[in-house]
Amino acid sequence: MGRYGLARHVFVCRDEEYVVVLDLKQDRYFALEAAKTRPLGSALPGWPVTPLSEGTALPQSTVEEVAAPLVRRGWLLESAAEGASGPVDSKDATPVTAPKPEAELMRPTDVGGARLGVRTIIAFVVASVLAKFILRFWHFERVVRRVAERKARRADPAKPFDLERARALVDAFDRMRVFLFSSREECLHDSLAVIEFLARHGIFPTWVFGVRARPFVAHCWVQHAGTVFNDTVEHATTYVPIMLV
Repeated sequence: MGRYGLARHVFVCRDEEYVVVLDLKQDRYFALEAAKTRPLGSALPGWPVTPLSEGTALPQSTVEEVAAPLVRRGWLLESAAEGASGPVDSKDATPVTAPKPEAELMRPTDVGGARLGVRTIIAFVVASVLAKFILRFWHFERVVRRVAERKARRADPAKPFDLERARALVDAFDRMRVFLFSSREECLHDSLAVIEFLARHGIFPTWVFGVRARPFVAHCWVQHAGTVFNDTVEHATTYVPIMLV
């Protein structure tokens, strides 16, 4: 039974010899040496570092010593009752899994495209400006919660994802991007703007956040199944997913 649970605003993944932590409340990433966190594997379900082999004695003080600074940061919650499966309002620490990027939404032959309608142009402007506004003035946890709650409320899991319609819309988005975006390197704004634009057309893909531990780099992109919307397969596959929205 686990004595600890991961706070719901915290996400973790393993990249080589590091555990990367994303704290949405602080809007920051942290890197921990995986080997030093190994004792947590016996007390925190899903922790991405293999616990000591069965039968190996592990003093309770060792687990508490490793967990204490993470509890103080608010990343871990401790069970109030002895033998409880985990703290209330927490989750296990199993890292997210995302389909491996295998295809790009925009094909090399996609040049030009259909004429842009007024409604499409307005949707693009609204999505782009809104993305810029909320990223600047909202706490990031609120941004993520808004996207997740809207998707849960409006996306119909029984309805097949219309990839061809998404392709046409992202093509339109790409053609209009140059008029408002100064740089496509701003992955956070670009991805949120794509998410907002597609949501206005009833399409809800996944917002993927990934990291590389050494040297540390964080990145995000939009994806459905194994198809990447606003990145390349070659680039996206160099990151380990840490959060899916």
